[in-house]
Amino acid sequence: MYRKNGSLRDARTLFDNLPQRNLVSWNVMLATYAENGSPGEALALLGQMYLQQVKPDGITFITILNTCSEPAMLINGEIIFDGVVKWSMESDALVGSSLLSMYGKCAALYEARALLERMPDNNMVAWNSMLAIYAQKEHTQEAIELFGEMQARGLIADRVTCISMIRACSQPSMINQGIRLHVLVFSTTLKRNTAVCNALITMYGKCKKAAYAEKVFKAMTVRDQISWNALIAAYAQQEDVGEILNVLLEMYQNGVKPNKASLVSALDACCMPVALTSGQIIHYQILDLGLETDVMLGTALFTMYGKCNKLEDARRVFDFLPKHDVVSWSAMISMYGQHGHGKEAFRIFHEMPSGGLVPNRVTYISILDACASVAALPEGKLVHACFTEGELELDVIVGNAFISMYGKCGSLENAVYMFKRMKIRDVVSWSALIAAFSQHGHGEEAINIFCEMLENCVRPDNITFVSVLSACSHAGLFAEGCKYFDSMEEDHGLTATEDHYLCMIDLFGRMGRLDEAEKYLLKIPGKPGIVAWMTLLSASRLHNDLERGCYAAEKVLEIDPQNDAVYVTLSNMLSAAGKWDEAAKLRKIMIQRGIKKSQGWSSITVDGRVTEFSAGDTSHPQTSEIHSELDKITEEIKMMGYVPDTKLVLHDVVEAEKELLLCHHSERLAITFGLINTQRGTPLHVIKNLRVCSDCHTATKYISKLTKRTIIVRDANRFHHFENGICSCGDYW
Repeated sequence: MYRKNGSLRDARTLFDNLPQRNLVSWNVMLATYAENGSPGEALALLGQMYLQQVKPDGITFITILNTCSEPAMLINGEIIFDGVVKWSMESDALVGSSLLSMYGKCAALYEARALLERMPDNNMVAWNSMLAIYAQKEHTQEAIELFGEMQARGLIADRVTCISMIRACSQPSMINQGIRLHVLVFSTTLKRNTAVCNALITMYGKCKKAAYAEKVFKAMTVRDQISWNALIAAYAQQEDVGEILNVLLEMYQNGVKPNKASLVSALDACCMPVALTSGQIIHYQILDLGLETDVMLGTALFTMYGKCNKLEDARRVFDFLPKHDVVSWSAMISMYGQHGHGKEAFRIFHEMPSGGLVPNRVTYISILDACASVAALPEGKLVHACFTEGELELDVIVGNAFISMYGKCGSLENAVYMFKRMKIRDVVSWSALIAAFSQHGHGEEAINIFCEMLENCVRPDNITFVSVLSACSHAGLFAEGCKYFDSMEEDHGLTATEDHYLCMIDLFGRMGRLDEAEKYLLKIPGKPGIVAWMTLLSASRLHNDLERGCYAAEKVLEIDPQNDAVYVTLSNMLSAAGKWDEAAKLRKIMIQRGIKKSQGWSSITVDGRVTEFSAGDTSHPQTSEIHSELDKITEEIKMMGYVPDTKLVLHDVVEAEKELLLCHHSERLAITFGLINTQRGTPLHVIKNLRVCSDCHTATKYISKLTKRTIIVRDANRFHHFENGICSCGDYW
């Protein structure tokens, strides 16, 4: 009873005062520690059993092995394994399976496989456990080899075997193996097993083969709620909201009511503006089912509205919920952070304790992402202070979020400090640090960290290589970029994704090798997306390749006819080529189609308040002082050698007006505001939502030298650290 209530102290007091204890007493006390997150006490109790000559049984070892659920606990698992050997229980099927499971949770796959080899061949439970471990850890090739070995030894695959193998093949690159498994399953009586068929539907869904999933579904003789949910999830993977609505309708026709899992999957597929109407239809279904007060569904609903850019609707759903849990609070913080509403995200974060809720790792990750999105370094440090007081200080996932936040907020020193402080680092930790150095233009340092990562036997993943290739692109490390792209598959067995090809397009594009950049674009698996064509378009503009730019623009507009950035970029290219009439015609088409140009802005935080400026902004109360000071600074830096690059002003106006337009860009207004309102010597942190133009980049170098200030600008691509007339990017960005 005390165990179930989590009353460890009362349970231990009672245990210690028992006049007699049998094996059940010891096992129940072990289970009390195991179930209430006290692995150290459980291991100490096992030691007492040994000292008192109490012989453990299978339940003893199965119970305590469950406490070893992460790599840091492997040493405890090894101690327990010694006891299993001492008491000659390694041949027990259930104990052996628990040992395998322990090694799997502790990521000790080599030890798990060695243990399997020591166990009897006919222990099907053990073989299935090993298969499940490989599937969970996504070691698909090892799972396939083990499955082949099982067949060679004459072991007949059962339901558990097939489900583990199907899960192992639940990724697009393994679809062919998945199809072979499908054929194998349907040649046996397992084709009538609902759980196996559900696993197949899920596999096809994750492989984005919803049509195959539907065929399995329709062939089933018995379906359960999971079958319907799996089919909805399969269509959700392909964002096919039309088919999802059809499945929901079919459920009603078959007398099956959608449950929370069905509706959450359906809402996940509607998390994009074009699917808003479908999301609203599902909202009506939730109201009809009387589930509108359910926290999980409410969270999925306001997340959907948030991703459809309907923040007011999202907030209404959130406020309507009668109660909130940590997940809903965290999701709301994340939503505001993703939309750049840092102030709202911070307010909700600070309101959480008043609702009696303690932030968890997801909350911290959400608020740190919000800090990163608006480069709110002071708020990030405040969150760090709150976090240090809690119990999550050594959590590797939260530590990774701090490294990422500090990197995106322009504080490399704190990112490095956090990395060094972490006792356990995973591939995400290293990748986050590489990304931080990449964003700040320190390409060679990023590569050095990558080499150190390899020396520490940490296996890089796809995200690691995105950071490495991005670092090469930002720093102009052409040879290194090509080398690491090739090494992905040759040395690490990783298949390049669209993100890796985008880095290569950017690398070649910056170098002016546009033919090769386009070749990489055409190698992208599947159909190149908007970002790929926009990257080529930007490179074409940078190197004045109007013909290629027009071609790339056409491709973007085929995918997204309302993309304002394409019209603006192409119009600027035409203007730069002196084709003023064609540029004017393009701008007129924008107006006719109701397409508005996204406004450029720059923001700066002074005394905890964020102030935002647009080009030529006159709305601020200090406008007169800002413009006067900026004009004065402009004249002074001209005396130092600054010459405005008026060819960047793509308007058919006189030279003096071009110079005036240049000198009142949003970042210069933000910098001047900061100079006026901060003490001499204070570093300035500016965020710009677009790429910094080359003239503002040059001017800011001069301003940093004139004012003896460090000026850190985060634009759409990277950080620029200006100090004493020099920028960290080396004028390559």
